[in-house]
Amino acid sequence: MAIIELKDVDKVYRTKEIETLALENVNIDIEKGEFVSIMGPSGCGKSTLLNIIGLLDTPTRGTVKIMDDLTAGMNDRRLSAFRNHNLGFVFQSFHLIPSLNVIDNVSLPLAYRSGVTAGERDRRVREVLTRLGLSHRMKHFPGQLSGGQCQRVAIARAIVGDPQIILADEPTGNLDSKMGQEVMDILHALNREDGRTIVMVTHNESQAQSTDRIIRFFDGRQVK
Repeated sequence: MAIIELKDVDKVYRTKEIETLALENVNIDIEKGEFVSIMGPSGCGKSTLLNIIGLLDTPTRGTVKIMDDLTAGMNDRRLSAFRNHNLGFVFQSFHLIPSLNVIDNVSLPLAYRSGVTAGERDRRVREVLTRLGLSHRMKHFPGQLSGGQCQRVAIARAIVGDPQIILADEPTGNLDSKMGQEVMDILHALNREDGRTIVMVTHNESQAQSTDRIIRFFDGRQVK
């Protein structure tokens, strides 16, 4: 059963001087529990695709359905709530807030969710940090952590709200090979043990080969 469906999706960026076709006629179905890699050269539309799946951008043409919900009719408030409950994001540059410690960075998605008490929020944050081997770093700030630890904090933040879908944009791009493999091991465990659907943009062919399926792009179009 598809948890992500894109049908006839185009994305065009327009300015006064130029029109850029970022995606053209994209048709993708991703099954629940799949770990899918998106590959292609720089500028081919990979990140644009991930932003559309993550409801951070909208297609110029076509439809996007996430967990059987057509997203075109959602207003900004509903989109934000849908993202908060169902989607977790992991970025190449971590996107941690330097002035917040690890606990406070990870708790952010729950801070914007109604019905979660402070005690429940603290319990869930500590539980996920312990799972990711960060129990001894909870009071540290991002500047006191290694790159690999920062990415684990980012993953903890992505999953603390228990989303079904994780979207990862070059999650190992700023890491050395050892730390990159540690991050991949965590993503595989989240996929295998928790059944989370993962969509990962990557330039790393060996990492992509370890996932269930590779979708390749060139100049905004899917290629075999």
